[in-house]
Amino acid sequence: MATATPLFTSITAGDLRELERGESVLVELDGDYPVVFEFDGRRGALDFGRVEIATPEGRRLPLQVWAEALVSAHGTGFAEMAGGRFRLANDRAAASLGIAVSPGSQGCDDIDIVDIDGVVAVLFLADASC
Repeated sequence: MATATPLFTSITAGDLRELERGESVLVELDGDYPVVFEFDGRRGALDFGRVEIATPEGRRLPLQVWAEALVSAHGTGFAEMAGGRFRLANDRAAASLGIAVSPGSQGCDDIDIVDIDGVVAVLFLADASC
């Protein structure tokens, strides 16, 4: 991918609640331009059933199905993800923009980065109160 300022979108539980019945959000990670979607469930649990993702590898699936692979690979639970904060991106450098990473720190920017199906997931591991 070319070096470019990524498109950044934030999605909260409130955003998902505002959707019409039967409506969902499509997280398009299958394009050439770097994109980052940050999910924030700290003020209410995210409804994964209202989100679909299109992976860089050409798959389109519900976020919950994709997240099952993440949970299996990382050991994170759905409850932790739905009530926390994480990012999905199609570019590793874009995914970590704006995050201060310092070895051994225990602040709000403690992260883990996982790649599954071409999707880069940044998991914020710190307390949800951050």
